[in-house]
Amino acid sequence: MKLPKIKNLLNSSLSSVLIFLAFLIAINFLASQKSFYFDLTEEKIYTTSEATRDILKNLEEEVEVNFYISKDLPQDVAGVKTQLIDFMNQYQDIAGSKLKVSYYEPENTTEKVRELAEKGIPQIQFNVIEKDKYEVKQGFFGVEIISENEEGTKREAIPMIQSIDSWEYDFISAVFSVSQEKKELVAFLQGHGEKILQIPDLVKSYDVLEVKIESAEEQKGFYVEKTMSSAEDAEEEIKEFIEPITLIIAGPMMEITAEEISVLDDFIKNGGNLIVLTETISPNLQGNLEAQPVKNNLNELTKKYGIEINDNLVYDKSNFNITYQQGFFSVSKPYPFWLKLVSENFGDHPALSNIQSIMFPWSSSLTLSENNDYFARPILSSTNQGETVSENYNLLPDSYLSFVSGSKKTVAAVSQSKNEDSESGTLFVLGDSDFVSSTFIRQVPDNEIFFVNLIDSVSNSANLASIRSKNIVDRPIKDLDESEKNYWKFVAIFAGAILIDVYGVFRIMKRKRK
Repeated sequence: MKLPKIKNLLNSSLSSVLIFLAFLIAINFLASQKSFYFDLTEEKIYTTSEATRDILKNLEEEVEVNFYISKDLPQDVAGVKTQLIDFMNQYQDIAGSKLKVSYYEPENTTEKVRELAEKGIPQIQFNVIEKDKYEVKQGFFGVEIISENEEGTKREAIPMIQSIDSWEYDFISAVFSVSQEKKELVAFLQGHGEKILQIPDLVKSYDVLEVKIESAEEQKGFYVEKTMSSAEDAEEEIKEFIEPITLIIAGPMMEITAEEISVLDDFIKNGGNLIVLTETISPNLQGNLEAQPVKNNLNELTKKYGIEINDNLVYDKSNFNITYQQGFFSVSKPYPFWLKLVSENFGDHPALSNIQSIMFPWSSSLTLSENNDYFARPILSSTNQGETVSENYNLLPDSYLSFVSGSKKTVAAVSQSKNEDSESGTLFVLGDSDFVSSTFIRQVPDNEIFFVNLIDSVSNSANLASIRSKNIVDRPIKDLDESEKNYWKFVAIFAGAILIDVYGVFRIMKRKRK
């Protein structure tokens, strides 16, 4: 009587296993037909942003994407390739037939190297360690983005895909660039000792030019000087007038005349956007950081919009370190004039989306005032321990500065018309122009992101700002007062010992009870 029961039990168990296996096979088949992603990062780094979805859904022309990826890639690069394909599958699901993606495995032949170099994709070297041997291999790991319309073919290239972290912005900005009929124009003012800024992210989405001001009565505006050949084949300089969507004034060291101020005023009132990067006190970086007053007359313009640039320098307890040579040693110490502006003191502005900290070195403060026509508000401020110095400047790293709790110091502000129907543009005033120089961008990449986001926020590229700053993960340590520091110091010293003692007492009591 027992054998039939055992046989029935075995048959029942076998049936359960077969049903379970069939269920797993069905689930795997269905999952293979559609990709699923679970993004557990706080910033949703691996989740396609809404801005990306909008751009891909609204593509008017077909965009062709050609990947050139060599076969024998190092293991770390091969991992990036796998993630890359996952991202592209998501993008194709969103864009549909408007996004055509192809993958090629080019050989390292002379002809192929020359062909891809013409497309902006160079042959690169990979360092490979295999079987305890160090080797250098050559190959390709780039992508070409192409779009064709009535005006012709537009191309963008990403020469080398270095990291998956910035892939969404790199790719979508290239797609946005080739899908635009015409790039918007951003101009840098010249002629007053302005700084020359190299902003790689800016040229991805905009046409960037250097302009001068013409303030003559017969012609007012911004022009580019060009050399042209006349009918007699003699070269002559002509002025081509342009209308930028955004004009940038980067640290002018010489005076801007009243007539030129009038042109800038008209530019804003007629819908142009102006970004003023300035300071009234500038350090001499070639000497011993002596302070140099700067008289550029920009206050005559910005005061009309409720923003006054003060003749001072801001220092703050929240700051970055400065590293300098002292004899044979390299010294690093906190430098209060290199402001560390943190998210707790940011204003409400889309340019600051997901950014945690920005450096402003040697910044002047701004005073905001009431204006009948324009509303000025801060977008960057120091902590409440920020102070200003307006005379007897000692900018050396070992200078003694006191910090007293008080009010925050505004170092960047925006002014816009109170009238919603007004055609006036936006004025940004920043109390520093060094923060976006190549030296400080390398040290704090968020500086460049913030600056380009400002431009995006007043242009048709506004949706790119949220993608650009999506992967920022800087988490600055909160500034603590001395009592808080001492508290956490004692916790760190004694907490471990106390926990061990408590555990020991618990074990002793447990043994006694036994």
